[in-house]
Amino acid sequence: MEYICRICNQPKPESAFTEKSHSLHTCKKCNILSNLRTEERNQLDEIFKIFIQTRISHKDTVRLKDLGNSKYPKVALTATLIFEVAQLRPYKKGRHAFLEQKYPELAKKIEEAGLAYPQYIKANSD
Repeated sequence: MEYICRICNQPKPESAFTEKSHSLHTCKKCNILSNLRTEERNQLDEIFKIFIQTRISHKDTVRLKDLGNSKYPKVALTATLIFEVAQLRPYKKGRHAFLEQKYPELAKKIEEAGLAYPQYIKANSD
């Protein structure tokens, strides 16, 4: 059976995971990486979890502001992008269609960041 490492996003056999790393969903190779890469990945995962929530709360927007000042450029860019989305449309229902209709440049940035699927946006924008 194959499992997917959450750091490198690669499918790996069960033998590529130790007992401890198996519960963390990180392969042996990624488990010995420096904490810098895993910290960046954890922050990106946190941003994605905020983005897919039903409602982005005030507490989440404060956290997105903090992540916008991150030392990792990808994290800072993604956090500011999602913060902008949270200001415009904090509720998930119809968020993609709303952004596609009213703010197409923002919807395109979200698509380029890998946070939305283009077919989902276009299917629901009618």
